[in-house]
Amino acid sequence: MRLRHFILPVLILSACGGETPDAYGLIDAKSIMVASSESGQIIRMDLREGDRVFKDSLALQIDTAQLSLRLVAVEAQIQALLPTLPNAGKQLDVLESEKKALLSERERVEPLVQSGTASRKQLDAIDDKVHAADSRIAAAKSSLSREKAAVMAQISSLRSEQDILRDKIRRCTVLCPENGLVSEIYSSRHEFVAAGMPIFRLSDFDHLYVDAWFDGASLAGLAPGDQVKVKVDNAFGKLREVPGTVSFISDEAEFTPNRVLTRDTRLTMVYHVRIDLSDASGMRPGMPAEIYK
Repeated sequence: MRLRHFILPVLILSACGGETPDAYGLIDAKSIMVASSESGQIIRMDLREGDRVFKDSLALQIDTAQLSLRLVAVEAQIQALLPTLPNAGKQLDVLESEKKALLSERERVEPLVQSGTASRKQLDAIDDKVHAADSRIAAAKSSLSREKAAVMAQISSLRSEQDILRDKIRRCTVLCPENGLVSEIYSSRHEFVAAGMPIFRLSDFDHLYVDAWFDGASLAGLAPGDQVKVKVDNAFGKLREVPGTVSFISDEAEFTPNRVLTRDTRLTMVYHVRIDLSDASGMRPGMPAEIYK
């Protein structure tokens, strides 16, 4: 009996003599909510939760039938407008030929006027016709320029619409923005999605971090870049120690987040600290962690 009473206090003292954590936190992972830039029906999606995907690999395909038909219609409109462009060469050639004939007539009459064979009035009449021809040529050039500008403006607008439709068609092919693991899927094949609506969550489980909250006293002497120890429960109920690097320290204190369930600790003013883990194998977001400086 005496031996039993002696051993029990020793065990209690040994258990209470452990190192006290400087802070507590939760493991988390960088996540991206992947959405489609366009609305439509998902016609191809081979993703499953837990799949590992790579950057720029195909995630899903939105139906592009309507966009493709609109693109064909715009191309047809452009082709219909091209023949309506005014042919300035043909229309001006007639006027230029008339002016050339008048100038030739003037060259013939001018020597006759100088010799007195023809009257000055005949030469003045020809000059008036030349000036009138110049005015008609200038007016025709201005009119043709306005007509061409109007048609080209329509064609330019339609070509801009072509570019927009091509871009929309391109955006209907959704690619994975980063390497990662598909952690959640919110839509499936054959379903209709709206632009900007999340379709799946992509998580980077290879680079986990701990969001921890330090009180003012525990934060003293801690700076970004410092190394700390992070301990997490393993499958055997023992703490596994992983090195971590402080990557962020909040400038302002805040009340302990609601994720800390104790009422007393929620009333404490703490600082948010993020710690990047150097080895994330076997860990998952949501696991509690202890931090030691």
